[in-house]
Amino acid sequence: MNQKKLKLLDSILESQKESEKLLGASLRIEHKGKKVYENVIGTDRKDSIYKIFSMTAPVTAVAAMILYERGQLDLMRKVSDYLPSFKEMYVASPDGIHKAEKPITIHNLLNMTSGIVFPGDYGEAARSMTRVYREAKTQVGSGILKTDLEVFNKMAEGYLAFEPDNGFKFGLSADILGGVIEVITGQSLSEFYKKEIFTPLNMEDTAFYIDDANSLRQAVLYRRKKDGTLKRAEVDVKQRMEMEDPFRKPWYESGGYGLYSTVEDYTHFSKMLLNKGSYNGKEILGRKTFEFMTTNQLNDLQLSQLKLENYLGYGFGNYFRILMNPAAASSNGSKGEFGFDGAAGTYFLVDPTEELIIVYMQQIDTGCDYSFIRSLKQIIYGSI
Repeated sequence: MNQKKLKLLDSILESQKESEKLLGASLRIEHKGKKVYENVIGTDRKDSIYKIFSMTAPVTAVAAMILYERGQLDLMRKVSDYLPSFKEMYVASPDGIHKAEKPITIHNLLNMTSGIVFPGDYGEAARSMTRVYREAKTQVGSGILKTDLEVFNKMAEGYLAFEPDNGFKFGLSADILGGVIEVITGQSLSEFYKKEIFTPLNMEDTAFYIDDANSLRQAVLYRRKKDGTLKRAEVDVKQRMEMEDPFRKPWYESGGYGLYSTVEDYTHFSKMLLNKGSYNGKEILGRKTFEFMTTNQLNDLQLSQLKLENYLGYGFGNYFRILMNPAAASSNGSKGEFGFDGAAGTYFLVDPTEELIIVYMQQIDTGCDYSFIRSLKQIIYGSI
């Protein structure tokens, strides 16, 4: 890569820091197996530990596909075969609440086509999930719900936003898939992830909470003020993002947004993906499974509902955004590039064509500034 062009990244990161739009961040780039760029700014450090939120979901997808390759998980099976509470679901439609005609399948969970939504206040389905989620958290605290599997079964009380397979919406699908993994393996997610993914990939600092011994390595969480500058997040922001006590086991292990990790660890995970399932001679997944996972899984109707700014030109499948149309994305990247991002602005990209990995970490409650992310990508691809 052209190192002179890559130096432009220093300027753009420093500019963000001087304008107080970034007070802590880390960026790492690998190309053809070599680290070609690394920069850490502000309050962050090379070994900072970040909550990666939805970048947890690709880990869950890999865990599920490990079971798939072993013949233990059939993507066409109903979720209710593993979590009985999902046998009878209800859809919140413009015409009212009615019983779902279709069952939710494992394939629906992997592609966010289940109708299961995040808690929120927009739409009856989201409002119902808000109520269920709060009740579940309270019931865990009071001892009514004693296991993660009881939490996952409780989540079935929320309404679906649409009939399974008849739409696309981000939600708690990866969390429910985590419950399926627990049923099949008889292990907690943390146990299965550590044995099958984290240990083989040398991801020593990736877990559902930060060990007390590493407390000083936690990246500072910021919130964005009305003028666009940052300040350290207050307690209410930390509570909203469920980061008020990162040094204690969470109230349940979320396969959708619960992990903490580092740039180094997530680079190892990305290398495994770039190598089509292998890392340092250890095979996590087979090549054909990798190819399946990084192929768009949505039909035209579902793609039409993927309207977020950072998904223009992209498809989706197995918790990866997948670049299908570089022109529509205004991107000088490669068709087939894939990755994901998280609620606090963490972002990663794997490009098999160019043998390129980008891992970017920050902790800001409003998430990514996608114009900034596009600028980084334009510089990086322009350096090839």
